[in-house]
Amino acid sequence: MEKSIMVKSFSERAKDRLYEAWDAWKPGYEDWIEWSNSLYAPDAEMIAMDGDAPENFRDYQAKMKHFRDQFDMKMGVIERCIVADGVTAHTYKMYMTPKGQGEDKTAVIAVTEFNHFADVPGYDKPMVVKLELVTAGSL
Repeated sequence: MEKSIMVKSFSERAKDRLYEAWDAWKPGYEDWIEWSNSLYAPDAEMIAMDGDAPENFRDYQAKMKHFRDQFDMKMGVIERCIVADGVTAHTYKMYMTPKGQGEDKTAVIAVTEFNHFADVPGYDKPMVVKLELVTAGSL
């Protein structure tokens, strides 16, 4: 009798990759740089901090240093996740506390992300090639 091998769809692989990355997330900037390099393709397009103006991944990483110098950042659990055609749409809460201030100063921001995954040469897992991040609230 021949064994059947279950093959996951690309969308299933993308969702698995998202949850794997989420579990590995670390709050420090240097750790985040390493983490983000393992999730986002080097030429990924990021739409996250300046309205609808896309920027490249490396510029996005550099801008994040400013936020990390000012705030301690924590990510909540993925609350909802929908996947279609290699795109994950998920929601979570981001917790931003001004450095040196107490938890009572923490801003809780509702976030929705759309991560467009692709197989990128040189990587053994799906990588995000485009991020669209939408927040409800601000600091």
